[in-house]
Amino acid sequence: MRCINIPLVQTGQIHKLSADYISGNEALKNLYNFAPDLAGITSAIEKRKSYPVNRQILVEALKQQYSGYFDQKENKLVEENIQSLLDENTFTITTGHQLNILTGPLYFIYKIASAISYAQMLGKQFPQYRFVPVYWMASEDHDLEEINHFHIWGKTLKWSDSPSGATGRMNPHSMTHVIEELGALMTNSPNGEEVISLFRKAYLEHNTLADSTRYIVNELFKEYGLVVVDGDSAPLKKALIPTLEKDIFENVFHKAIEATINSLQKSYKLPLSPREINIFYLGASRRDRIVLEGEKYKVLDSNKSWTADELKEELHKSPENFSPNVVLRPMYQELILPNLAYVGGNSEIAYWLELKGAFDTGNVFFPQLLVRDSAMIVGKKAAEYLEMLKLKPEELFLSLDDLKFRFYEVNELEHDSEKDTMIILDQFEKLRNDLQGLPSDLAANIVKQMNIQVKEVRKWKNDIHQKQLELQEKKVAKIDKIYASFYPEGQLQERYDNFIPYYLQSGKDWIEMLVKEFNPLDGMCHIFLED
Repeated sequence: MRCINIPLVQTGQIHKLSADYISGNEALKNLYNFAPDLAGITSAIEKRKSYPVNRQILVEALKQQYSGYFDQKENKLVEENIQSLLDENTFTITTGHQLNILTGPLYFIYKIASAISYAQMLGKQFPQYRFVPVYWMASEDHDLEEINHFHIWGKTLKWSDSPSGATGRMNPHSMTHVIEELGALMTNSPNGEEVISLFRKAYLEHNTLADSTRYIVNELFKEYGLVVVDGDSAPLKKALIPTLEKDIFENVFHKAIEATINSLQKSYKLPLSPREINIFYLGASRRDRIVLEGEKYKVLDSNKSWTADELKEELHKSPENFSPNVVLRPMYQELILPNLAYVGGNSEIAYWLELKGAFDTGNVFFPQLLVRDSAMIVGKKAAEYLEMLKLKPEELFLSLDDLKFRFYEVNELEHDSEKDTMIILDQFEKLRNDLQGLPSDLAANIVKQMNIQVKEVRKWKNDIHQKQLELQEKKVAKIDKIYASFYPEGQLQERYDNFIPYYLQSGKDWIEMLVKEFNPLDGMCHIFLED
């Protein structure tokens, strides 16, 4: 594949706050500590040293989560990276996402490839340090409807089971029908058996969706030493207890974020709205908000409640029962990982920019923020159509109406034969003028014959023009078809389509291509065109 790169800010597909951030808008300087450049990460390395984490507990927890993985030679780099986290000169580069079944949309893969690419680049830039790419699983998220389906070849495959609670704790064994449906679609596909085997082992040989997702991500990215972290861990959550207490009993983070929102909301539509208490209570199959009602702290939609002292006691005794929401999860990550940078989607980075005041209030390290690489894959036939239509691949980010306007702009409707008929008509007109001075009966006869010919020539011209219009309409219909393939159901390709069709064609070479091309410091969208 060849690749065309265009700045993300030129695609029109990026949150205005994130676009202004990566463009260096001076008005946003108070929303971050480290600019999205090499100077920023250099400062982050030095600053991070003032925010130590308990590396021993982190490594022990990861080894427990990876139990059974390290007896395989191909996982050696992952094992080495986990062990290296004990070293003060090792840092992490983190991305995170929900546990979408079969990885969900393409950008799940793009996020991880971006984090790996950045970690590799930093390793070359700063050889005195080690940079470990991390995928943080949103295993405590409870929105099953967002993750229980994926789209492939125009079809939607859905996990029809309806468990509840934290998605990471759900049993995936009922995913059999999804795997069978996928297998039926992939008959005789290159790499097809490898893909089906991957998902069978993931979902039918593991007892939780978190374990299944770790297995899939590890199989796809273990060659890069990617470490998968599950925050649903009692040992790890002990580091979060002071932050949970500040949120529950002082509401300090809500106040800090509200101050940021008030300063931004006139200029931006903001993605994050904090609550006074930003914590859920995790039950065996439930995840419900904690609220204060009178003198009691209660779990919504349940009979469970505490006094302040009782709640403090349970926080310290069983921190695994408490789950941070989207406001506190980023803080949790920075409290347990020696992290330098977070690589996220553009809407994610927009809400992270709302959080700096909260991080400052909690005295938590606020990492460098990078918008992940974006990509669009243009198949061989679509690329040929674009060339035939005289349209550039980067123009696919125009609206459909603007793309059609561009087509008419670069494709002249008039055919050469139409121009030739006009020459003939001009000659007839010249002949008409040259008849002056001839005998009137002769001139009249010539004009009569000429008018018959002029009528025929005009008909030729009109027929040619009409056929040209019909051809243009067919070409415009191709534009509609091409555009729909890149915006299925009105969404960007990367937010809708699954990675499997591309993996079937090229296997891990496809992932390697992404890792080599991506660099989240550049803020690019990559258009890959099949040769």
